[in-house]
Formats: sequence, structure tokens, C-alpha cells
Amino acid sequence: MSEEGNLTLQDDAEIRALGLEETYKYLGVQQSYEIRQQQSKEVSEKEFTRRISKILRTQLNAKNKITAINAWAVPVFAYTSGILNWSATDIRRLDRWVRASFTRHGMLHPNSAVERLYLPRAEGGRGLTSLEAANEKEVRSLKHYFLSSNLPLHRRMIVWDRNYTALNLSGPEEPLPDSCNLESLRTKWRGKELHGRFHASMHQPEVDKIKSNAYLTAGYLFPETEGALFAVQDQVIPTRNYAKFIMKQQVDNTKCRVCNEAEETVQHLSGGCSVLAPTRYLGRHNNMGRVVHQMLALKWEISENFVPHHIYTPQAVVENSRAKLYWDFPFTTDRPVEHNRPDMVLWSKQEQLAIIIDFAVPLDHNMAQTYETKIKNYADLSRELKIRWQLKKTEILPLIVSSNGLVHVNTAKHLAELQLPDDTITWMQKAVVLGTVAIIRQVVFPQ
Repeated sequence: MSEEGNLTLQDDAEIRALGLEETYKYLGVQQSYEIRQQQSKEVSEKEFTRRISKILRTQLNAKNKITAINAWAVPVFAYTSGILNWSATDIRRLDRWVRASFTRHGMLHPNSAVERLYLPRAEGGRGLTSLEAANEKEVRSLKHYFLSSNLPLHRRMIVWDRNYTALNLSGPEEPLPDSCNLESLRTKWRGKELHGRFHASMHQPEVDKIKSNAYLTAGYLFPETEGALFAVQDQVIPTRNYAKFIMKQQVDNTKCRVCNEAEETVQHLSGGCSVLAPTRYLGRHNNMGRVVHQMLALKWEISENFVPHHIYTPQAVVENSRAKLYWDFPFTTDRPVEHNRPDMVLWSKQEQLAIIIDFAVPLDHNMAQTYETKIKNYADLSRELKIRWQLKKTEILPLIVSSNGLVHVNTAKHLAELQLPDDTITWMQKAVVLGTVAIIRQVVFPQ
């Protein structure tokens, strides 16, 4: 071997000569007489981890951070799949490093369901591409290219490649690993005793699965907020009950630290504490109601200017020539009724129609019962208002979003009947999930 100078072309351009120990890159891999496996893997891993760290330090929202990782960081690794011999141990180690990085940046609770991290956002996951899945996809794509080719060179390579390359072209087709199969991920999530409870709640017949995952597909939450909400849904928040019975820690008292009556569980803190009910639960409930009140006021031209929902303050009674809107107003009727103070009542003067609107933020498993209870509670008031105001028709529309953000199937239907914009339910859901995360943080992590 000898080393010469640069090569000069006819147009006086030069091609730089490589030294004996120098290489050039092709498809992201250092080229030489043979592929330098270890060196190339170290370079790829370093660049991959650098990009992940850089993305996690940005101020992107939760969805955009995942999108950036899938589009900018994962391809660094996937580019070498089928060329470098990545072992399953190497790939799983890098996947664990990514999850650990999420935990360090507050995006993932260490005890949350790992399967949800790799499931699509429309299914209640977070849409991250696992390196194991990316590697399998690239290897199978390259292998299919060679096996379907009729070129003599390719056919010859298939015969001779017996574990010589990462493709192993002459070897049998390996089954897809469970970690790369979405159906396997769904099955594992569903089968987990603790994490699987939210999966079961989301697949109740009264739950609108598409609307319930709107906050994930829209991606407006901060990464830390989304990570905290997933921990609440997976029930891995360090409540006293969780610490004693799941983490097996020494806990003397498992009663709620706020009311000291019931067992302190995630469900109890989210929607079952008697002390939090008149304060934090009511605030979460009213924040959701403010969204609908303002949207109705704008729709019926009672109000002209839109303001952010968290600073909007509904008035007890507002009206114009077309409609009258009541907020938390006690109605006096000829025959006394027990439930005479609904959250909202819309009176359409021209249509001679009154709509009783009541909000609720129940626990996931109480959604169906809550809806039926609302209809039953306001049936008497509905009849009394029809008689008193001489109306043609009255309706009762319960609007229900659970403490974990699950949307009742009739909620979207009722909003459509009210002719409100499609994003109304998005704002309602945002008010609820932010309220739930704030309640849990205040109680469990007061500092």
C-alpha cells in the first residue's frame, strides 16, 4: 500500500486523497476495506444520544418532542440497521437509556406502563418509535429488497450470506418480536393488574375513545404535565396506599392525609375526598363549565368578545332579545323540587325551548351512573320550567368528562346539539386534566 497526493480533474478540481487510516462516510457509515463495526456503532450511539438530549432540553410541547425524536434522532440509529450488527442487548439498552432520559426530564414516571410509550396517541399512547421496532422495520425492508431481486449479484449474495452481514440473507424469516408488535403491546397493557385499569375504563361502552384521546393527538400539554397525567392514569402516584401495598414500604397510616377518612388512593384524591370537594373539585368543575358558558354566550350573541377561559367569569344571568343564559341560578317553582340549581340553563325565547345543562367530573367507572343520575335529578325541574315559562319543549343535557379526561359518548353529541364549535370539548377536557394534575401535585407533592 502506498499513499499518493490529491487527484486533479480536467476542470482543475481536486479530489482529496485519503490517508491510509482515513475513511469516508457512505450512508452514515465509515467506509474502509471492511465495516468497522465497533467504531461505527460508537459514533452512531453518541450522535443518537446527543440529539435526544438536545431535544429534551427544548421548550417543545409533549407531542412535538416525541415527533422531533422520531424524525431527527431515531433515523440516526435506523440508518445503520441492516449494516451494523446491532445485538438485541444493545438495542434494548439504548431504549432503556431513552426512557431513563424521559424520567430525568419529568416526562415519564419510572413505574408507568412502558407499553403506552410506544402505542399511537389515538389509542392512549405517546407515539414514540422504539429502536427495536425501527431496527426490525429497516432490516426486514432491506432483506425483502434482496430476496425479491432477480439480479445475479443479489442472488449470489443471498446464497453466501450466512450470518456474514446483519441481514443474514440465507437465514429463515424470524418472527416479529413482541415489543415491535402493536397488538402485543396492547395485550400487555390490558393484562397488567394496575396499569390495565385505565385501559379497561377507556374501553367502556359509554366512553368516546376518539374524543377521550383528543388531548394526546392535539399535543398541547407540557411534557411534564403529560407525564404526570399518565402516572395518575396508571395509578403509580406515591399515595399512602400505593406506598404500603405496592412499593412495600413501612407506612403506619394509609388514610387520606386530607380528610383522614377513606384509604388514600389515586381515585380517592382525584374525585372522592370530602374535604377537596367544595374547593379543588368545584374549581375544576367550574373551569370546565366556563368554557361552555362563554361558547354559548358567543353563539347566541349575548357576548361579543372572547377571553381566555381561565379568566372568564360567568354572570348569574345574561340575556338579549334572542336568549337568556343562567349560571348556577336557583329557580323558584310552584311545586318545590329538590334539584333546582343546575349549572346552566339556556332559554331560547324564539323557539320557546329551555335546555338544562349540568356538568360532572366523576371517576372513570362512575360515568354511566352519573349521566343517568343527572337526567333523573333534573326531570322534575324540567317539567316545572316548561309549565312556568309556557315552553314547547325542555331538554336535559349532562356534559361529562371524567377526572382522567375520558369523555362520555353523549357529551360530544350534546355539544353538537348546542351547535358549539368542535374545539369546545378540547377546552373542556384540558380544564379537567390540568385540574386533576394540579390537585394530585398539591396533595402528594405540596413542596
